[in-house]
Amino acid sequence: MERLNTTQRPGLVALKRVSQSPPKLGVYEVGFQIGPRLNAAGRLETAEESLRLLLARDEAEALPIAMRLDSQNRERQKIERSMVEQAGGLVRAKFNAQTDFVIVEGQLLWHIGVVGIVASRVLQEFYRPTIIIGGEGDAWRGSGRSIAGFDLAAALRECDDLLLRHGGHAMAAGLSIHPDKLDAFRERLNKLAQRMLKVDDLQPLLRLDAEVGLNEISVDGLGELDRLRPTGQGNPNLQFFAKGLTHQRPLQRMGAEKQHVKMWVTDGSVTYEAVWWSAGKGILPVGKFDLAFAPQINEFNGRRVVQLKVLDWRQAS
Repeated sequence: MERLNTTQRPGLVALKRVSQSPPKLGVYEVGFQIGPRLNAAGRLETAEESLRLLLARDEAEALPIAMRLDSQNRERQKIERSMVEQAGGLVRAKFNAQTDFVIVEGQLLWHIGVVGIVASRVLQEFYRPTIIIGGEGDAWRGSGRSIAGFDLAAALRECDDLLLRHGGHAMAAGLSIHPDKLDAFRERLNKLAQRMLKVDDLQPLLRLDAEVGLNEISVDGLGELDRLRPTGQGNPNLQFFAKGLTHQRPLQRMGAEKQHVKMWVTDGSVTYEAVWWSAGKGILPVGKFDLAFAPQINEFNGRRVVQLKVLDWRQAS
């Protein structure tokens, strides 16, 4: 992180510029602004453009490449949104929570560069081990994401006779398959999952570290918590909950598809802005409610304020 924030490498300087990243990069900016743009070329075609960016000798050479990567990332997002919508629609049309322990969906010409991302998105909605498959010809390619308690790589080994290739680990794996074997593959995976998982395993658990009052959260306090960074796998972000909140003013929908929601929540003494990313068309909190959230500092126009990233909510008892 220190090297990324002090580098004068033209390619990275240009990438930070087109990403509109803040002067000081954090783990969020690396994971959601810098990383995706470097990855986009390889997902859609080859990673050579990203290599050229990192090897660029000056800004004149680097900036056009960074702009092309930014454009490719937008194209990747467009393809991803379309596939998530298609895959989600296919699953919703036939999903049975009592019998469908694994989700397997494949379509001709689904882009193989984003099948893993789409699998993650579908898993988030249905909380089932999910494999998304696409391609053309006789060898479609897929990527899967799993949940605790279901070893995806081991399950694929049990389906070896139905697959052309496969590999991975317990939580993520890849495979190649002839499209004619798709239905048999889905059926066998579900039988395996029904032996390995209980219905209770198909309910996601939300880990919360403590109950807090909104008046206990401050910019200075969050600055202290930043000393726990970098967070991620093995060192998750702190997540809290507060009880008995209400809306201080009407909710506001954001995003091109109005998929995000901004709220201003209060406990009567303190009001904070709370953002629910990808809330979709889900039920929104009304009246008095309890809120689970990850607190963060939002920097805008030189101001640093507390913002709550909404994780979930329930009606207050």
